[in-house]
Amino acid sequence: MGFKCPERKGVADSLQEVTSRKDQEQYWAQKDEPYNFVTVKKFAEAFQSFHVGWKLGDELATQFDKAKSHPAALTKRKYGVKKAELVKACLSREFLLMNRNSFVYIFKFIQLTIMAMIVMTTFLRTDMHRNSVTDIHDRCKPSCFLEAKEAQ
Repeated sequence: MGFKCPERKGVADSLQEVTSRKDQEQYWAQKDEPYNFVTVKKFAEAFQSFHVGWKLGDELATQFDKAKSHPAALTKRKYGVKKAELVKACLSREFLLMNRNSFVYIFKFIQLTIMAMIVMTTFLRTDMHRNSVTDIHDRCKPSCFLEAKEAQ
């Protein structure tokens, strides 16, 4: 095709860059011929005409015989592990993440506890008078406090 794989890169990396229009020219090896952009389709056709492409095409064309393989080679379930093991792995990951940010969790818990105590003390007066409009106004003050706190 006219391209050279550099020594510092593997075949897969150089193929990925050679198929890019921007990077293709730097891999051109035939200095006596002018460079022309080669499309991905031409690369695929050249691979299919190569003996490795033939063998790979033949191997993929034959159907897989499950009787010749090891019984544990293919999974018969949707997931490779049981649901209990998945839950255990997810929980251990969450505990690890919580331990990394334990300061934030402790701070938020203390903050929530203090706010809960403040809100609870607003409802301690249970023997309020209900005789006039001002008494009702005094009764509604804690609920206004809660609504203002929720709006934030």
